[in-house]
Amino acid sequence: MKFRLFSPGKRRQSGPASPLAAARRLMRERDLYRTVADSTYDCEVWLSPSGAPRYVSPSCLRLTGRPAENAVGDPDFFRTIVLPEDYPAWSAALAASFRGEARSVDYRIVKPGGAVVHVAQEAALVPGGKGAVQGLHLSLRDVTDRVRAENALREAHEKLEERVRERTAELDRANADLRREVMRNRRILKELERSREELRALSNYLQDRIEEERTWISREIHDELGQDLTACNLGLFRLEAKLAANDPGAGELAAGLREILAGALSSARRLSRRLRPPILDELGFVQAAQALVKVFAETTGIGASVTAAPGFREPETERAAALYRALQEALTNAARHSGAANVAVRLSASRSAFILEVEDDGVGIARDSAENPKSFGLIGMRERLRSFGGDLRAKPLKGRGTLLRARVRRKGTA
Repeated sequence: MKFRLFSPGKRRQSGPASPLAAARRLMRERDLYRTVADSTYDCEVWLSPSGAPRYVSPSCLRLTGRPAENAVGDPDFFRTIVLPEDYPAWSAALAASFRGEARSVDYRIVKPGGAVVHVAQEAALVPGGKGAVQGLHLSLRDVTDRVRAENALREAHEKLEERVRERTAELDRANADLRREVMRNRRILKELERSREELRALSNYLQDRIEEERTWISREIHDELGQDLTACNLGLFRLEAKLAANDPGAGELAAGLREILAGALSSARRLSRRLRPPILDELGFVQAAQALVKVFAETTGIGASVTAAPGFREPETERAAALYRALQEALTNAARHSGAANVAVRLSASRSAFILEVEDDGVGIARDSAENPKSFGLIGMRERLRSFGGDLRAKPLKGRGTLLRARVRRKGTA
């Protein structure tokens, strides 16, 4: 706040003024200044060029706890009230203000009871005549509440920053633990995948060996045992003819033995076909499927049919064997579990795969049974087909029945 020591509303009269008139004018100016300064909330101080207070407003008591009259004329007043650690900065700012440089400074003062007050000080030169300086006008404002609020805000900010750092550290640790867990799980998944691939490879190897053994046993039964049983049957037929003329009882015995031998020969041929039907290698998958379905219908009493799409070509030997085993398992399941009256077998092919579909009108497979880890028949078929890039799906049909769909890729297709 700046005050002029001369009334702005009047111009100086030309000519010399009497000392009495000048003194009166000065008193009016002083009274006006004091009237304004005394009514302000801030503490207003007028320092002489020597630094001693010439005027101090009544707000001094509220701000410093000391009456204004105690301050007037006391050159050490500010040294008394300013905190010792803040006094050098205040003194330097005061000297700069007398030079017209610094205008404001913040510092602390101590009341007589020990209470500390934060003060913001603004300074302005009080000009005199002909460029002289009459002193400094200081305006002291109590900013304790503002400083406390700023300190509280700063402390809250620091606490928040500390909490953020702590939380960030916690998150960093959690992320590190999570990364380690992810890496561990990846290693476990890789090990599981490797184990799964090894099991699949082992399963395929065992399936190949089993198929080879079935083929060998089937041929042995068909070629060796079948021929031996046929030779025995022929020998018993001739023996029966000779014994019938001389000893009817011995002829009947020979006839009975021949019937038993014929049954054994029939069983051997049936077992040979089940292990590895010669027709699969000799005439192909379609006729082997038709023969299997015909035997299925005859032995179970379930109506069954086979339909091959026009232009259906024979699968390669290994793929034909895989589809044949899938058909065997599907027919076995239909006979054991479905309660079906009819079974339809459909054969088709796309540019990249051979497709086998077996549909029945039974009770329908439960959805969880199709993926049950204990459904070893379905699992075995699925793994066998996967070795040829195929798959197996079984699902219940709307209303009634089950559809099993087996697929193997054509050789040489991706």
